[in-house]
Amino acid sequence: MAFSINPGGQVSPEETLGRDELITELWGILSAQSIYMNDLRRIGKTQIMKKMNAQPRAGWASVYRDVSSCTTAAEFATLAYRLSAEMLSGTQRNLRRMGNLLGKMAGAEIAGILKLPDGSAVPWKEVLSRTFADIDEAMVARGDEAKMVFFWDEIPYLIGKIAKNDSPAVAMDVLDVLRALGQDHDRVRLFLSGSIGLHHVLHSLRQNGYNGSPLNRMAKAQPGPLAAPESETLARGLMEGSGRKFEDVDACVTALTSAVGHVPFYIHKLVSRLPKDQSLTPQLIESTLDREIRSDQNDWDLQHYRNRIDRYYEGSQKIVLAILDTVAVGQPMNLAAILKDLASQMDADQERVRRLLKLLCLDHYLMRDEANRYRFYLDIIRRWWRLERDL
Repeated sequence: MAFSINPGGQVSPEETLGRDELITELWGILSAQSIYMNDLRRIGKTQIMKKMNAQPRAGWASVYRDVSSCTTAAEFATLAYRLSAEMLSGTQRNLRRMGNLLGKMAGAEIAGILKLPDGSAVPWKEVLSRTFADIDEAMVARGDEAKMVFFWDEIPYLIGKIAKNDSPAVAMDVLDVLRALGQDHDRVRLFLSGSIGLHHVLHSLRQNGYNGSPLNRMAKAQPGPLAAPESETLARGLMEGSGRKFEDVDACVTALTSAVGHVPFYIHKLVSRLPKDQSLTPQLIESTLDREIRSDQNDWDLQHYRNRIDRYYEGSQKIVLAILDTVAVGQPMNLAAILKDLASQMDADQERVRRLLKLLCLDHYLMRDEANRYRFYLDIIRRWWRLERDL
């Protein structure tokens, strides 16, 4: 089967390969509880959510939205109401409680915020509470098994923006309200996702007195890269669909998918950069990737992994960089080996290193294997890191 190359663009649900088993599992989880999905950017989280939204299971209503564009709690609540109203617009049910609140101006929206008949803004908590109650009622009317799920992408960015533009206290309230509404309305589920771990946002909020645990009743999901057979199907379809020539197609497919860690975005990207006027070999594929990620002008979105350290590891940049440098060269490494290497460079407190290693795993820079050894989560990130850091 031939596929179109589209690195970073919209991929149709039909071309979102290798995720069907995971999606079936996620729908099963949603029948009982909400989900928070976190993984590296470009791993395919958004495509999973969009495929689930485009192909919902029987009995499910759904809406998808990247919520990072919302800057305040009021904008977010208005978006939730508007999406719900649009979803129910073709049915006999409407948002009764919200309609009663808004009166004759039902749905009046100015600068992204709902307004009451007197022109004042509708309190965001009231909007969310009534919207969830209305959806719950509408799903009950549809039948015993009917439920609705909100697919909300980039939720950590949303909470961070609310903390900045409203206040940390309002951001805390949003998290607690969503948690409570998810518990109170059994016909409504939340499927939240983000590339930046919510733990960073929660850490900042806890410095302002937040003690909540907004995710403790949600299932956690980490999709990871594709399995090798599915990534090879994708790579083969992209290379054959683009008319590339091969000396040994199987060897080329294996070399390409292994080099980019079986990540769909990187598979699309590397295939798009392969020469069309040469017969491809594993060696040519490797050299093309090396040239691409070595370039200071590369558009592989890899610099992100260096830049975010300054933001999310403020005060610990030096030791974090040293840890990543050490593991990039010597992986897999256990804690003792890492500490030994760091000791030759700086004073490194063991407990501090433990905490930072845990954070680096939560942020998917590193992973820990069954033998308690650390390695890079994706080898393409390790490969780029070594080039970037002259290791």
